[in-house]
Amino acid sequence: MALKWLRDNLRHLKFILWGVVLVFVLLVFVDWGAGRAGGGGGGKATVRVGNRSISETEFLDEMRRLDQRFSQIYGEQWNELRGQVDLARQTANMFIDRELQLTEARRIGLGVSREELQEVILEDPSFRDESGEFVGTETYKRIIRAYFQTTPETFEERLTEDLLIGKLNTLAERNAWISDDEVDREFRRQRELSDFDAIQLRYEPFLSEVEISEDDARAAFEANAEDYHRDEERLIRYLLVETSRLRRTLPVDEAELRAYYDQHVDEFLEGEQASARHILFRLAPDATEITRGETELRANGVANIVRSGGDFAVLAAEHSEDPGSKDMGGDLGWFGRGQMVPEFEDVVFSAKPGDIVGPIKSQFGYHVIKVEGFRPEHQQPFEEVQEQVRFRVLEDRAVGEAEARAGAFARRLKAEGPDTQDQWQAIADEDEAVVLNQSPPFSVGEAIAGASDGPELADAAFASSVGEITGPVAVPRGWIVWQLAEVRVAGIPPLEDVRTEVEQKLRRERAVELATDQGRQLAERWRGGEDGSTLAAEYGSNVTEARQHRRGQLVGTLGVMPGLDGAVFTASEEEVLGPIVAGVAGGVVVAKVNTLDLVDPVELSSSRDDLRARLMTERGAQLMRSIVNERRRDTVVTIDDEFLQRFAPTSS
Repeated sequence: MALKWLRDNLRHLKFILWGVVLVFVLLVFVDWGAGRAGGGGGGKATVRVGNRSISETEFLDEMRRLDQRFSQIYGEQWNELRGQVDLARQTANMFIDRELQLTEARRIGLGVSREELQEVILEDPSFRDESGEFVGTETYKRIIRAYFQTTPETFEERLTEDLLIGKLNTLAERNAWISDDEVDREFRRQRELSDFDAIQLRYEPFLSEVEISEDDARAAFEANAEDYHRDEERLIRYLLVETSRLRRTLPVDEAELRAYYDQHVDEFLEGEQASARHILFRLAPDATEITRGETELRANGVANIVRSGGDFAVLAAEHSEDPGSKDMGGDLGWFGRGQMVPEFEDVVFSAKPGDIVGPIKSQFGYHVIKVEGFRPEHQQPFEEVQEQVRFRVLEDRAVGEAEARAGAFARRLKAEGPDTQDQWQAIADEDEAVVLNQSPPFSVGEAIAGASDGPELADAAFASSVGEITGPVAVPRGWIVWQLAEVRVAGIPPLEDVRTEVEQKLRRERAVELATDQGRQLAERWRGGEDGSTLAAEYGSNVTEARQHRRGQLVGTLGVMPGLDGAVFTASEEEVLGPIVAGVAGGVVVAKVNTLDLVDPVELSSSRDDLRARLMTERGAQLMRSIVNERRRDTVVTIDDEFLQRFAPTSS
């Protein structure tokens, strides 16, 4: 198990903190530095991870940041891709992964000292003056409040969490050692190329020539009996009280909704909003004075064109270096105070509709801004937010009600003892929030598809007896009551139970042998100088041309063929290879190597350490995913699927 392996190796590790620390500080700086208010906002919970609740405000802020990051990565393509990406689901998974990583880091004893936190803060250029010195405690606090739109305590708490996650990731990466052989194989896979021609002889035409006698079948079965061994499997039937279904059915009167609204009126206060467009001229933080001057000059030039009557939207599309808005004419939509960087916000909310402002400088570069309009602060009326209020009122009630109903079903089922699918279905049909399911066969230690993410439920089923009713049990979708419905005993079944499988396998194997014999004849004639295309046609096949081929890539329509790759990249140019058995499905292949472009051993040696580092990072990420998955099995996670559905992709 990944976690045991990680714990066993923990005492041998020394943390190399700074590389990971700087990445996380940069992420904090980019996310908060974009001017969007950090987490912790009001509103209902959209995601719960253990005791941690993510409010709607916090969720929407993070989803917008994710949208902006994708826009920066994909540029203009993002406008086409946005409707195909489930941003809400990705945001929910981000919050879940973050909380589970924090839980794991604390569980294995990782921590961040005050000294480590202070060192990161002191190294952050945001908190240094022009001479490179720390700006001082009071200025530091003002920057946090004005720029990051949060308190110093919250900022440092979030930064501490980022550093803690960074340590956990570093620990995982340091455990993911990659041997020289693995590095070399990956380097060759990436760099080596070959051009070759291949002729495939499929096995299917030979099936009609194969006859299987009773003795053949029995001998094959007895020789390979263990291949037909089946582990013990079990099936359960279960009633699921689904929280999302229940939430839609629970009654709540308007008076209760209005009471909640009146008690939480501040949650539905929308502050003053501004609408603006901008043209961004990017400037790196370490740009020279000459570059700064040239960038400002370009910004002033475009600003003068706008003030002379130029079309702002057209100029934004042509000149702006903000990929998230340039294709929309620089339109930033509606935003409130605290959502943009201070320099930007100050000039916008001090201007009038129609004003052209700038260029003004921020950490992103120079902005030329057109103020479109304003919406005053206003209280969202109850009628406008009634559905939001309803969801908040019912959210916690649904979780408790689901557990209560599942408990009632458990008592009834244990008392009545139904043991047929029809009897269980009749009970399920009495409640529209309840569904009856039967699991697929599962083994001990497995997650049960549709019912559980971890092995706990399967393990409980293997400790149960047929007909025994258990529950209620919390699962990701709500609460279940289950019964062990069937036990499939482990062992080797009799031949009659698997005769069809045995005979089909034996027939295919003998057909491949016949194809191999024919492949030997073809290979000899190709080596003798006969034309490949003519030979392929004679044998009922054709030539597949593989050009600029790398290990692991598809060989035309023949698919991925590791055995053929291994032979090709260890052969010589003009060599004819084969026949090579390409698996039962692939038959056999004969190939002629035309060209080979192999790696230089000196280049391989000099590149080994860099490639190893990258592969360790990738494997560390895989290990972290394993850790998160294991922690998720032990943690109650709930997601407001109805809320996420509002932002579901508009196209597939």
